[in-house]
Amino acid sequence: MSFQEILRGLVEGLGAEGAVMLASDGEVVDVYASSESIEMDIIGAHHSVIFNAVKDIASRQGGTAIKSVAIVAGTSRLVLSAIKEGYCLVVALNGRGPVGQALFESREAVARIEEEMG
Repeated sequence: MSFQEILRGLVEGLGAEGAVMLASDGEVVDVYASSESIEMDIIGAHHSVIFNAVKDIASRQGGTAIKSVAIVAGTSRLVLSAIKEGYCLVVALNGRGPVGQALFESREAVARIEEEMG
């Protein structure tokens, strides 16, 4: 299964706006959006910086590795998940998308992505 198929299944299953897989340097590996007007590459790049900062702070504090973070701001809801080798997954939900379900489904998608990565 390709990254594109995994992202599409995640987005369609959640009724989300889009999902993007990013490399550790913020470069887009693959992206799927429910509409061409949604700029998931830009959303992903900006929020991967935040996710990396949160992971860095946690590691410096001696905490366990952060697997996922949910960001809720007004009607915006994002789920950011760590993928092996420094990659990450960013999922943009619609204003009423269930964050808990997105966290669970993202974790399942990460497992499929990591399997595909080898």
